[in-house]
Amino acid sequence: MMLYPTVQDLTNEKTNRYKLVIATAKGARHIIDKYNAEHELEEHRKAESDRYSKDFKEDDILLREKPVSIAVKKIYDGEYKILD
Repeated sequence: MMLYPTVQDLTNEKTNRYKLVIATAKGARHIIDKYNAEHELEEHRKAESDRYSKDFKEDDILLREKPVSIAVKKIYDGEYKILD
């Protein structure tokens, strides 16, 4: 599966592929950390309410879209900046 936008769309004279890879990885890590922080308390409450139940839905634990795809879109949209 190819990502959109493409690498060519995201690079220019100032931003090369290596900077793009680092920025994407950091952005994906930020997205994962933010998601985990938001859902940690909710998951803890579910676990405490029924300690012996393992009926967690997969959608409650996993992101619907992959963090790398989200980070690439945010870089393209200008929400995340690649610093020199």
